[in-house]
Amino acid sequence: MRKVTSSILIMSLLASVVFGMTGCKKAALKDWYKEALEFYGDGIRYGFHDEPQNYTVSPALKNKSYQKGYLLHDLDGDGVDELLIGIIDGGSYTRFTSVIVYHSDIGPYCLLSGGEDTFIYLCNGNVLMMDDNYINDPQLKYMKFSSKSNAFTYIEDEGKYLPMKWELTEF
Repeated sequence: MRKVTSSILIMSLLASVVFGMTGCKKAALKDWYKEALEFYGDGIRYGFHDEPQNYTVSPALKNKSYQKGYLLHDLDGDGVDELLIGIIDGGSYTRFTSVIVYHSDIGPYCLLSGGEDTFIYLCNGNVLMMDDNYINDPQLKYMKFSSKSNAFTYIEDEGKYLPMKWELTEF
């Protein structure tokens, strides 16, 4: 009996150490993006009011002259789609205003958002390109998303990542 109790105690301690080292991370739910779609869809239709802390609204989304839509796309190949909100127009490339991810610690979160004249483009190889047009010397920044680190990392261009046209679902 004493051996069984010791074994249970040791296993419990080991489990608590492993759990403490890995942290308490939320697993992405299958349809995690429904809440975000509802927030952005309602905001586009009725106006954005009281932005929650986990969402950012680009000025382009508030512009009534733009037709808006969304794309679900797995940016990092982990099997969980990320949500990209964008502009539907006749441009050569799809312009995105927001990238909402399932952040493993807090749930749905707008991790990347454009500004008034700043847009995000989804390129080949699941690379995102951010076009900073608001400054005198426009710069392109290329980045990849990692759900493991809940972050975007900058990568070198080398001219191999090209923005693409994507089919968006209209709000």
